[in-house]
Amino acid sequence: MSNSEETINIARKPEKGSFKKRLTGKTATQIGFLIFLGVVWEALYRAQITSPLLFPSFLDVLTQFWLSAGELFMRVGVTFSFIGYAMAISLVLSFLLTFFAMRSQAVASIVELILAMMHPLPSVALLPLLIIWFGLGPLSLLIVVLNSALWPIFLNAYTGFKTVHQTYIEVGQNIGLRGLKLFWHVILPSALPYLITGFEISWARSWRAAIAVELVFGAATTSGGIGWTIYMSYFDMETALMIAAIMTIAVVGVLAEKLGMETLEKKTVLRWGMIQKTETMGAQ
Repeated sequence: MSNSEETINIARKPEKGSFKKRLTGKTATQIGFLIFLGVVWEALYRAQITSPLLFPSFLDVLTQFWLSAGELFMRVGVTFSFIGYAMAISLVLSFLLTFFAMRSQAVASIVELILAMMHPLPSVALLPLLIIWFGLGPLSLLIVVLNSALWPIFLNAYTGFKTVHQTYIEVGQNIGLRGLKLFWHVILPSALPYLITGFEISWARSWRAAIAVELVFGAATTSGGIGWTIYMSYFDMETALMIAAIMTIAVVGVLAEKLGMETLEKKTVLRWGMIQKTETMGAQ
């Protein structure tokens, strides 16, 4: 057998301990932990520590989630519509603010002051003023979500573009890149880790803000997103439905992280070697 054939056979041999790794891998560990929580929940319910009305069975919650999944995810879609508008506007405003701030020191000073004031401010704190100005309606909700989404994206975009290494720009210019080509092939990829981080933080903050505002608006509206469903199930003392709605929020968060953010990182910054995938100390 030639050396090349031996190399091919060695490469095709299954990795030692691969089955064990699958059993003890990250996803398997997470699923096992969720099953453990479900078992503990059901055990506490059967111990009858409190009223079933206040603490329903885990199986009842799963049944309610299954029966109401269509309605619950439709409500998530309503919430997403506000988040989508807010995120789109935030992306445009962030790039405009970053562009002008990097072109003018005076603009940068003003924008940095606004960022220092608005970024730590909880968006829900603006809600009473927005209700006075615009009433209980979609516009107030959109402004709250926009305020939550804008500042993390802008902060990371501004930091990312400002910290692009001058050597990268000079190398790009030396090979003939100018204007939009230089931005697209050099500056944007260099700032991409910051942009992805800003997008992740912005998504999480806008998601929380939208649900919080819907909980407040629940007393004054007849339809809305997933936060409205939580409020109405609380108002009607439908505890299983309320927990199922909260579970829906958790499921959406996991799906957004696994299918959205992690996939984006794998296709870009991890694939390009711009950041390293972290491993636990026990992984071999």
